[in-house]
Amino acid sequence: MDRSEHVFHYRLDTYWRSLAIYAVALLLYGVGRSLVAGTLQSDGRIEVVLADPIFWLLSAFVLVSAVALGINVLLQRRIVVLPDGLIFATRFRQRRIERSAIRRVVIRRERAGWRLLRSVRIYQRGRRLPIRIRPSFYDRERELLELLVQLRAPAGDASRTARKL
Repeated sequence: MDRSEHVFHYRLDTYWRSLAIYAVALLLYGVGRSLVAGTLQSDGRIEVVLADPIFWLLSAFVLVSAVALGINVLLQRRIVVLPDGLIFATRFRQRRIERSAIRRVVIRRERAGWRLLRSVRIYQRGRRLPIRIRPSFYDRERELLELLVQLRAPAGDASRTARKL
């Protein structure tokens, strides 16, 4: 990897946090339910009532969170920004977009609940739909955003890319 190649890995902290929160909630619910129901044994064993729908709901949340985390760890998604283009890579495949194939780069702010997130849309020549990237989903989001801004067409190009951020 040389100096002009910048690699940005997909963040997994959201998946870790949700898995931890759901697992702790399941554990606390199991202990609390056992204390209330009187199923806590004197030797420290907890009898779990399997007919309890809240137990199954929390278990499903833990399972889905663990599967989502496992899939994202397995994929190892990343964006590689080169001087002459972009590479969208996973563990299993790569997709390269040359700088000459980029028609325009649009940076927007989108509302996601109560906060504003930056969204980058990359329009390609010969493709109808843009590629949408949320820099906040990747490590070093400010650096990624700056490098994506540099991928815009040169100032001599009479397109809408000359707008201010």
